[in-house]
Amino acid sequence: MIKQRTGSKILAFFLLLSAIFAGCKKDNNNNPDPNLDFRTYKLFNYSSGAEVEAGNFRIDQLADGNARLTITISEPYRQDGINFDAVINTKDEAENELIFSYLGSVNGKTGSLIVNPVMGSGSNLPVKYSDLISKTGYYIKIMNGANVQATGEIK
Repeated sequence: MIKQRTGSKILAFFLLLSAIFAGCKKDNNNNPDPNLDFRTYKLFNYSSGAEVEAGNFRIDQLADGNARLTITISEPYRQDGINFDAVINTKDEAENELIFSYLGSVNGKTGSLIVNPVMGSGSNLPVKYSDLISKTGYYIKIMNGANVQATGEIK
């Protein structure tokens, strides 16, 4: 009888500890905080010769000061089964395009990509939010092979 009660108490104690630790969660500094800054910009497609809105991108400030970028391409510019390469570019004095950050592939079916955090291509270090939003002449470029699917300027 004593062994049964002791076993039940030990089991109850471990269940209580499990419940306490299950409620604890390690903080992740890569989640956007609603109290931190963010900027939203439009993406455009120029394939028809005119500027047509093709989606948007959002840059979020993370708790550690780094930047998170979310790209969303509008439905008419998505293509199931195709991924689009996304980069942050700038141009030098001779108008040559320079890649500031390779962002990865936008899913052609969903039209979305989340980069958390944005990494600099040259340094392979996280890009600070304040640095990214203060850049002039920098833009997001989404490529469908050699064709530009959408582009948007960071202002």
